Amino acid sequence: MINVKKSEQRSQDSSNTENPANRFTDITIDMKKLLKYWLPPLVWMAIIFPVGNKAIGSPFLWRINRSFWVWLLPETGIPISDVAYVVIRKTLHFIEYGILAFLLYRGFRAGAEKKWHPNWAVYAGTIAISYGFLDEFLQSFVPNRNGSFIDALINTAGIASMLGLIFWRRERQH
Repeated sequence: MINVKKSEQRSQDSSNTENPANRFTDITIDMKKLLKYWLPPLVWMAIIFPVGNKAIGSPFLWRINRSFWVWLLPETGIPISDVAYVVIRKTLHFIEYGILAFLLYRGFRAGAEKKWHPNWAVYAGTIAISYGFLDEFLQSFVPNRNGSFIDALINTAGIASMLGLIFWRRERQH
């Protein structure tokens, strides 16, 4: 009797999946999930991609930084503006890769009720760290930019901090 019910259920399930309308609905739901959870990290990766993103390492950003320090402290020499510029750039590395880790984690989570899963963190961290190292490698081919192992470590620190923050929030809620 149990086997009959299971086979009847399988036949009903298979008849539902054979219906083209059901397949279209499943594809639509999957496409919505794809756009909602995976488009943001892909767009963010495109924004921070070193070949197209010349703003962070550009002379334009340096000039803005220098102008700000001259305006704020007119007697400021070049060394303080150079130090501030380096701090700003390194902070941006930390933040932009932390954001990437968050978006990737969110993509793997994909709206699941469960807030934390170690595999999601490992996948998000692995992809973000790999992308950070690729970013630094590719920067060595971009004019006026150079790849830096230190920057890759700063990227990794931003990633680890974000994933740690996600874990910490989950622990606080339980």
